[in-house]
Amino acid sequence: MILKFHFIEVLRFITSFAVIIRHYHFFFFPRYSFSTVQVLSDPSIQPFYFLLQIFYLNGDYAVPIFWGISGFIFALVYLEQRKNITGKQFFFNRFARLYPLHFLTLMIVAMAQVLNFYILGNHQIVGNNDFLRFFQNLLFINGWDGQSYNLPVWSVSVEIIIYFAFFISIFQLNKFGFKYALLIYLISLLIDKFAFSSMFIDCFRLFFTGVLIYYLNSSIKKKIILIPCSIILLLLSFIGNFKIFLFTPGILLFFISLEYFIKSEKKKVLDCFGNLTYSMYLLHIPTMLIIILFFYTFNISDTLFLNNYFFILYISFILFISFISYKYFEKPLNKYVRNKFLKN
Repeated sequence: MILKFHFIEVLRFITSFAVIIRHYHFFFFPRYSFSTVQVLSDPSIQPFYFLLQIFYLNGDYAVPIFWGISGFIFALVYLEQRKNITGKQFFFNRFARLYPLHFLTLMIVAMAQVLNFYILGNHQIVGNNDFLRFFQNLLFINGWDGQSYNLPVWSVSVEIIIYFAFFISIFQLNKFGFKYALLIYLISLLIDKFAFSSMFIDCFRLFFTGVLIYYLNSSIKKKIILIPCSIILLLLSFIGNFKIFLFTPGILLFFISLEYFIKSEKKKVLDCFGNLTYSMYLLHIPTMLIIILFFYTFNISDTLFLNNYFFILYISFILFISFISYKYFEKPLNKYVRNKFLKN
């Protein structure tokens, strides 16, 4: 039994990295209102565009892929490793992992936006930063009402609802397994196609796609089969219009297959990439807001954002503070909350 899929941790890192690159244009007009660079009309002027074009243009697809990854990981943990988890344990595990950094970055973004409004005359990167939306962010329900404050958190707030839908389904999943997961997926598909479509339904479908991939991987004895399955799904996703609901299971299967065919104890080091993902995801917007304030205060031209060396320094800084955040803030607080509220 594999307790952790190290290459899935790499995929998690890639999705967070893709979002950071996708959001790099926030340094320019119209997200930064004092910028003179029309980057949206010519995205190719951004640093290392030739190498990172797929992320600059299509980094938004990283979010649905991450939802699928979550479904696979949750199934692995709660249907295989921690079958008897209680509601209290489930809630505090999620709270301890997600809320501390969310709260910290919310405070940083709120203060940065107050300074932006006072110094520059308006908010930068994200608008709608009123008291109501601040309260929604505090309750982690901000994704229900559009973009505000720390923008990437919307996708986490949507996924939290699916987490609890999954927990409610654990009993049925343990009893009926793949059949129940498939039923849930098909119901969400029918709702999406014939009733109404929403980000909640999309998240639900993709999350349970990950659950189905968990069952598929568990049932296949000859793991070599995973590779052609992944290739077929990936190829089908590019025929005609791009299909994220085929691409997600395809890329999941591909990275899962790597776990079986790359035999090395050293691959455990890959977990460090997965550890950075949540920090990267939540810390890059606060960092951008502070950089924008710094540039404006010291009258530094925004064209510096187009410089390759600045780009490398920015990405390196995000990785550095993400490491610091995980090791000295998230991990200790996670442990503290669990010890505080989940002691037997």
